[in-house]
Amino acid sequence: MNNIKGYGFYQNAGMVGENIRKFGGRKPEGDPAVKNGEDSAAMYVKNKKTEGAGGVQNGVELSDGAKKILEELKEKYGDNTDFFVANYSSDEEAQEYLSRGTKDYSVLIEPELLEEMARDAEAKEKYMGIIEDGTKQLDDIKEQLKEAGKDGEVKNIGFSVSKDGTLSFFAKLEQSSKEQNDRIAELREKRAEKAKEDEEKLRKRREEKKAAEKGEKPEFKGFKNDQVKKADIKADSAEELLDKIINFDWSSVKSEQMLSIGSKIDFTA
Repeated sequence: MNNIKGYGFYQNAGMVGENIRKFGGRKPEGDPAVKNGEDSAAMYVKNKKTEGAGGVQNGVELSDGAKKILEELKEKYGDNTDFFVANYSSDEEAQEYLSRGTKDYSVLIEPELLEEMARDAEAKEKYMGIIEDGTKQLDDIKEQLKEAGKDGEVKNIGFSVSKDGTLSFFAKLEQSSKEQNDRIAELREKRAEKAKEDEEKLRKRREEKKAAEKGEKPEFKGFKNDQVKKADIKADSAEELLDKIINFDWSSVKSEQMLSIGSKIDFTA
């Protein structure tokens, strides 16, 4: 974690957006989520669609200059990063947008920030530097998760950029029974290499071989067949996010049924 460099001011400040100024952090009374009594981040974001996997929130009109900045970002990082532009009033809403990413990373930017970058060359240079640093920190996280054998649990990772320069990091984790069985099999293979020098390990290996011959399948505590565990993690720095992912306690998460073949997820909502 020592090789991750973050800005000293990356503390959890309030995220500023157009909807906060207009409605004092509350959702407008006319919003469908409020009318239906569903005041959740997921429901609110569902009614604020973005165009495609990465895109601009419905109802947000960007100036030509802001659109140009967005295109520059996509051209520079678009191969492995989805960019979302949206107003949001909570970390939960930010997570809902970031979780839609289909590429390696997801980045969420407030429209007002893009507009400022379009108006002010110094602001553009400042925020471009912040985004550049954020993506490098994600690269570092990805590499260290790979070294720790935890990269397979991360399904989506990214950060949001608020107008005050704050980065808030996010990761969506997933652990399935199949992945756990594969990991167990890999660990057994490594242990088998050392078993030649340890009689006790040889004995256990023989027992496992007998169990396999009987048709018994490896099990993972807390899982049933075709089960999956999911979790969302947020952090105020890259270091904190990495630590939370590596030390995440899966035993506290309930498993759920995996989607069967042919099931569909609506990523446009």
